Amino acid sequence: MSWFVFVIRLAQRFQAGQRDQLLHAMIDRGIQVSNYFPPVYLQPFIAEKLGHKPGDFPVTDAVSSRTMALPFHNNLSPEEVETVCEELTRCLDRLER
Repeated sequence: MSWFVFVIRLAQRFQAGQRDQLLHAMIDRGIQVSNYFPPVYLQPFIAEKLGHKPGDFPVTDAVSSRTMALPFHNNLSPEEVETVCEELTRCLDRLER
């Protein structure tokens, strides 16, 4: 749980490429989303100090590849929240076709 970001994780049926398609679709609709942080073990300081490389923790990689941050701030109106939810639902429906 975090108080500075609202992160969702897509179901396992979604692949990393689909998460990226979803990001682009939402951004194209004016919704500011982003992929969440890369796995901690791949953060430069840790990766350099401990010698980790992509693939060392496949479960972590799989979860990370399906996460995205949604808009989240104290001035977000109920209407904007509804818009984000509606667009997310539409974009997810298109991905599953």
